[in-house]
Amino acid sequence: MHQELNISGMWQCMPDPDNIIETSINNYVVYKASEQPWHDIIVPAHWQQAGFADHQGVMWYRRLFTVPARQDDISYYLHFGGVDYFAEVWLNGHYLGAHEGDFDAFSFRVTDAIHFGRENDLIVKVTAALDANPERKAIAKGGLYHWDCLPVRQQGLADCPEVPSAANEQYPNPLVNPGGIWQDVVLQMRPIVHLTDVRVTPYLADDYKSARVYVDVRWNNDSRQEADYALTVRIVPHNFVGDTAAVTSEGLFVPPGVGNRMMRLVMPNPMLWWSRGLGEPNLYRAIVELTCGTTVIETKEITFGIRDIRIEADWGVYVNGKRLFIKGNNYLSNQFLSLMDEMKYERDVQMMLDAHMNMTRLFAHAEKEEFYRLCDEKGLLIFQDLPFQWGYRSDGEFINRAADISRRFVERLTHHPSIALWCCHSESRMHDYNKLDAVLMETVQKADPTRPVHKNSVLIDQGELPPFFATWDHFAAYVPEHLSVNWVGWYWGKIEDAEQYNPLFVTEYGTQSLPDVASLRRFLAPDELWPPDMNAWRKRGFQNVICEKRTGELPDSLEELVEQTQNYQVAFYKAHTEALRRRKYNQVNGILQFHFVNTWPAIDWAIIDYYRQPKKAYHAIQKAFAPLLLSFTGNVERVDDTVQVTMEAWVVNDEYRGYEGLEIAYRLLDMDGAVLEERIVLAPLIEEDSTRCFDRAVLTLPASGEVYRLEGVLRDRDGCVMAHNDCVLHTHGKAEEMETAADVNAGL
Repeated sequence: MHQELNISGMWQCMPDPDNIIETSINNYVVYKASEQPWHDIIVPAHWQQAGFADHQGVMWYRRLFTVPARQDDISYYLHFGGVDYFAEVWLNGHYLGAHEGDFDAFSFRVTDAIHFGRENDLIVKVTAALDANPERKAIAKGGLYHWDCLPVRQQGLADCPEVPSAANEQYPNPLVNPGGIWQDVVLQMRPIVHLTDVRVTPYLADDYKSARVYVDVRWNNDSRQEADYALTVRIVPHNFVGDTAAVTSEGLFVPPGVGNRMMRLVMPNPMLWWSRGLGEPNLYRAIVELTCGTTVIETKEITFGIRDIRIEADWGVYVNGKRLFIKGNNYLSNQFLSLMDEMKYERDVQMMLDAHMNMTRLFAHAEKEEFYRLCDEKGLLIFQDLPFQWGYRSDGEFINRAADISRRFVERLTHHPSIALWCCHSESRMHDYNKLDAVLMETVQKADPTRPVHKNSVLIDQGELPPFFATWDHFAAYVPEHLSVNWVGWYWGKIEDAEQYNPLFVTEYGTQSLPDVASLRRFLAPDELWPPDMNAWRKRGFQNVICEKRTGELPDSLEELVEQTQNYQVAFYKAHTEALRRRKYNQVNGILQFHFVNTWPAIDWAIIDYYRQPKKAYHAIQKAFAPLLLSFTGNVERVDDTVQVTMEAWVVNDEYRGYEGLEIAYRLLDMDGAVLEERIVLAPLIEEDSTRCFDRAVLTLPASGEVYRLEGVLRDRDGCVMAHNDCVLHTHGKAEEMETAADVNAGL
């Protein structure tokens, strides 16, 4: 069993914004470290959260620590839980190596470099610089670095971002690139022969009645001697009561160096992992023991679930053969992930579940391990993006680096049953789509052949996307017609156009609104707050020109503006969510709202602000995502001197249980509240996992108005209200008159 010496805590650091310290041939920062002007800094933390808020570029870190006397038959490893973004490491003057990527742990064997029984000098160079060309980036940090929900430089734009194209040379540039040693650093003391990794891949067979579980065990032999060992793998229940599900043992010949052994276990009648709403998220633990004779040398465990996830050509999602309508969000917890912990994740996940969500899209990044563990335990599916957002360098050197990052990204996360699919790139550009994305697709499919892999987050078609676009004209014609983002009522079109939108799957839809006044006062100065300092507001992400176009001119007070923008966001989500749910499985198979929570103190599309205060739209989504939804729709059309009002009453049931003997009671009112029509309609059978229109009526009324309101309840035989809802009816425009994504060159 290995031991650890945690060397996190108070370190020293030295800012090097222009990366000039190492240019000296003598590299004094390493070899004369005690003569340098060091400052105190806490580890783990991003340096922006540890006293260096405005620093970008290179930061040198130093830690002095003492190691006890050397133990026999022990290898020593320096283990970093996470460094953002590029790390180079020296120990006592020995250069150990480098690592790229902010999301995964890495280690160096340091047995020969340690000074036992005395002081050791550890130097780490961390690079996290602002990229000179955001549309040709050379760093793979995705949404944690370049995203319009983060601090941006607007370069004089009237809006942020320019709508809707990032091809504009004035597109916002990032202001902050998180950097630093953001997870623990430990010195690990491990047996000479030890386990390095365990990867579990389950496959279901026999109509889900049996499973084959492949356990790939990886090991190091740091000695110069070969030896005979044994491996034992036991699979036991993790979060449910049961006996050991499977066990196997094999002899293991271990030559010097690294190696692996693939072991297969057969499990009859496994307890399956189910997503939210379909069943229990049953989890197993694979316990791997390395033994020599009767002595257990080392034990390693990994938690996993046994399930099958399929996404059909029409984007129908199936978990263990059961179809599931996706209701979820886009999520990035905090630009500085070092600030997140298990308690904060539990709060966020519970708010998702309370809003009846069954999927979260991790927007172009990876969260901490605690988040994935919670999703596994709660049955919350993950639409997992790789860390690529917008444009990147298109040369082979970067593409090779990106492929290596992607392989490690997938390998780190693949055992989590909550991950439903991989998405290679968020909103890639044409040059990325043709080169980078093709390599990412191949890399991910090789690393994890068990899951669906999607190429580009905002493009969805029946079946596979095109392998490439030979010309810009081809790209420009294809993209607007195949967007999976629904900004109808924000970047183009009107809220009422929701009735005309019929996508396969929606990866983003939403509008902006202001946080509550109390939250605004926490991050805007009084002279910025009111009247609005639009430069300060736009830096926080606010699209004031679009907002004014959608919600109206600025009112007389901040309180009124908060109310105005939040009410518009509520109206958007109610109209779009209900319209899309009424078309459940009638082409529409899932919807992910954009986005769940502010990643910094911002004014943008989130439905929960940075301080975790829900906006009105959170509660609107919660109601619109209810498993049993009563929904009304209709149209108002003027015909000569009369108004023809069409009204429909729908019930959407996402539960895997039916309802019998219910009825819908609803009424039509004018905008003064006068009742114009009352109806009671039987709903004798509401089938499981279904959507159905139970009543449609057309009324001809005097032309006294053009806006009407429906309200009603769904109740059982005893009069108990199962659901209630209302709807404002407007005059719907014709489909051919709608402003579309193509009209505004969206996505180009």
